[in-house]
Amino acid sequence: MRFGSFEVNFELREVRKNGVRVPLQHKPFRILELLLKQPGSLVTRKELARELWPHLPLSFERSLNTAMNALRQVLDDSPRESRFIETRSGLGYRFAGEVEDSGEPARARPLADIPLEPGDVYQDCLKGRYFLNKVTGESLQRAIGCFQSALNQDEGCARAWAGLADAYSRLALTGTVAAADVCHKARESAREAVLADANLAAAHVSLGFVRMVFDGDWRSAETDLAKAIALDEDLSDARRAQALLLGASGRQEAALEAVRRAQALEPLSLPIGLEVARTLYLSRNYEAAIRECWNLLSLEPQFWPAQRILALVCAQLGLYEEAITEAENACVCSDRHPAAVCALGCVNATLGLRERAENALRELHPESSRAYTSWYWRAAIYARLNEQPVALEALGAAFTQRDPLLLWLGVDPGFDLLRTHSGFTALLQRLGLDCGKARTRAGAF
Repeated sequence: MRFGSFEVNFELREVRKNGVRVPLQHKPFRILELLLKQPGSLVTRKELARELWPHLPLSFERSLNTAMNALRQVLDDSPRESRFIETRSGLGYRFAGEVEDSGEPARARPLADIPLEPGDVYQDCLKGRYFLNKVTGESLQRAIGCFQSALNQDEGCARAWAGLADAYSRLALTGTVAAADVCHKARESAREAVLADANLAAAHVSLGFVRMVFDGDWRSAETDLAKAIALDEDLSDARRAQALLLGASGRQEAALEAVRRAQALEPLSLPIGLEVARTLYLSRNYEAAIRECWNLLSLEPQFWPAQRILALVCAQLGLYEEAITEAENACVCSDRHPAAVCALGCVNATLGLRERAENALRELHPESSRAYTSWYWRAAIYARLNEQPVALEALGAAFTQRDPLLLWLGVDPGFDLLRTHSGFTALLQRLGLDCGKARTRAGAF
């Protein structure tokens, strides 16, 4: 069989690229063989396990991921932008390239070419996840539209309910939507997901994420995420959410371990790579954070969330020229998202460029043209200007609005100048973030 520049000979068990034999181990070759013999059709993970590890029913998941990663490496393919092997999260794989068998083409259309016909619930969910992982406000709104379309066709679709809950939760974390406007929708969607399918790992991830982001109930969130991982230990979203919780509560070593496991499952995922960079930044491992940001920017040069973290890290290291450049890049690439404007203001405040920092503060004021802007962003700039009373006032406003960005208040390096202030200590106590109490936090709001 032939596809792209590759030719596979099943009898000789070899793969050639442009006529040159390339080495491929037995298990990855068997996966390729199973996919090629039914191009365009879903081959489930359980089917692959039965063929490749018939006597190891309880431990095939990690071995399957390792074999699939080896196969993708040989084919120069990626889960994020697949040319040949399309991943269907939690289900299995599909060969989506054009295959020729004895001169007769067996065509399998790429995902982007498959129309979203009415009633195609699965495709709507898949598209929703795609937009969900683009981590912008606009893409999150598009994700909501996709998941709602799926629910209009099948109101019992657990995956759609889980995706909807995740989209609302992540909207609140952008700092451009008030938590009060989306928290009820997120909670109800997560509950509907679990009711629809209690054995769906993604549903428990969504419920745990909602409890962490909106309720401040980290003990319950940890329980939900642990259940999700027990159901599917290779679900990257569960590991990523676990890392966020651990990192926010100050357990940075455990957080990094969790997010690295997620990254091993999806090496080219921008959201997961961003979580790695943020975890390194919060743990004050700035040199490693810089490397991770550049890894992300080598994949997507205009990925502004990585530019934003890179700017903050450079400022911490005294690389001020680089910090200004990256913060300005983030503002341009994000169309001046509040998080990017905040980073620019923070860098200027660190440099002592007060007038420029105040320009950012004015742009981020709630009475500006934006419908909603988190007070957390203004507090971060005031903290770096060492204007402690004003910074605490802004944080108090964020607390009143139940702003989920306060999740990171206990570990964010940008607030280090406030940590000895009694008002800051009192706020951390109200949030359950003081003296390691975040580990047992059971509802801050």
